[in-house]
Amino acid sequence: MKQLLVCLFLTLFFTSCIPLSFAPNIETDKVKIAKRFKRDLPKRYGFIFEDPKEADEFYTFINTKYQLPGMDRKIPLWVHKKPLIMNIYERRRTTSTLNFIPILLDAALSGENSGVPGFFNSFYTTRNEKWFIIITLTDLNGQDGLAPAYDRQNTNLSFLRNLQKEYLNTTNYMEAYFRNKE
Repeated sequence: MKQLLVCLFLTLFFTSCIPLSFAPNIETDKVKIAKRFKRDLPKRYGFIFEDPKEADEFYTFINTKYQLPGMDRKIPLWVHKKPLIMNIYERRRTTSTLNFIPILLDAALSGENSGVPGFFNSFYTTRNEKWFIIITLTDLNGQDGLAPAYDRQNTNLSFLRNLQKEYLNTTNYMEAYFRNKE
């Protein structure tokens, strides 16, 4: 019985993968301190969602919707008659795993003394990338517009959720501009 358990353990160990890093799974959106999501971001609350579109599409969407001259930082906007400054960050997070099977196959095929390079060394690790949009809001007094203590946090969150839905459902960004004018 012990031998069977050892064989089962070794089989599971060598056929599995070891995760080295994780990309978070965010279903719709998440509000958290941006610096905890990615270290190079400011220490403010951020509205975070996964971006399924190409790189820089969100910037194009915002610049087209609000007729801006290619801005991606300190975008002035009005949310329910209150002026705010929006900063947008696009960041990548990866999920990396270490795969044992290709390593073992290369070790078995090459041996110690043969100078044969590994056939499967490109399969030692697996990487999957996800892109995320992080939006921070600041009022004109410098207060964090997404902080839980901020009095208009719910209004700002509903604005950002509507903006996210509009971005994900729009293919021609001029439609967003014309909707904005109505």
